[in-house]
Amino acid sequence: MSIQKIGIALKPNTQSDFSAILPNLSQWIQRRKKEVFFRVSDQERVQKILHKKELKVNFLADKEFFSQLDMIISLGGDGTLIGVCRKISSKIPILGINLGRLGFITPYSKNEFFDHLPSIMEGKFRSIKHPLYHVEVRRKGKKIFQQPFFNDAVIAKNDIARMIHLRVESSDEHIYNLSADGLIVRSTMGSTAYSLAAGGPLVHPEVPALILAPICPHSLTYRPLVIPTTSRVTLRLQPPYHSVNLTLDGQVVFPIEEHDVIMINHKPAKRVSLIKNDSRSFYETLKEKFVHGRRS
Repeated sequence: MSIQKIGIALKPNTQSDFSAILPNLSQWIQRRKKEVFFRVSDQERVQKILHKKELKVNFLADKEFFSQLDMIISLGGDGTLIGVCRKISSKIPILGINLGRLGFITPYSKNEFFDHLPSIMEGKFRSIKHPLYHVEVRRKGKKIFQQPFFNDAVIAKNDIARMIHLRVESSDEHIYNLSADGLIVRSTMGSTAYSLAAGGPLVHPEVPALILAPICPHSLTYRPLVIPTTSRVTLRLQPPYHSVNLTLDGQVVFPIEEHDVIMINHKPAKRVSLIKNDSRSFYETLKEKFVHGRRS
């Protein structure tokens, strides 16, 4: 695989995190006769960081940035990587570099990725292909919202101290009527943090499944549920109605009204390609990040 055009996607709304790493990374790439691209929306802060460096970098609108490059480097944390995954063309491999604290799904740390870059730039890497999920909201029979998500779709209350009531179905079969603060519908590819805090299970990312994790359910009989990835999840608000939001990957918010129907589908044709860190396994990440399996 020939890698010549490399995009760098930055964590939003910060500059200090990149003052050291961004000039070094850009110079490293250009010394190998490859082109560096950034998003137009990052142009101002990139130019501030690189203004004293003799570097020729390019800027692209989002549509071209996420579809016309040979590789994209995600610089930030899990949220930055998830945002890139939701927007990218399926053919472009993504290299996730963690500059944050936890970094559960970003496979490379800022202290180690330079050691791996030479072989990655030569196309010598393994990637994991992950499907995205698709959310559609229908109102009075008309489609009014649709978006993919990588990590989770969350239906949650928008009022203080109010429960919401949901009818939950899987492939047109009734599962339960849920009274709770909300419901997390999570893939196994993304971070486990929110689902885990809500009592959801740890699931290996290669397991083809969806996890339904109620948030503070009104009854202990509502337990987290693992269902096949091919299931179509349908959610409907039940009376009494309250203000509710649908949130995708913690980054996209859409208000839900009384009779809206929310449908979540697996989209096998829409896949993202994540460059794998062969020196780190899922179980090692659990032990390192969550101190999983250690005795106090």
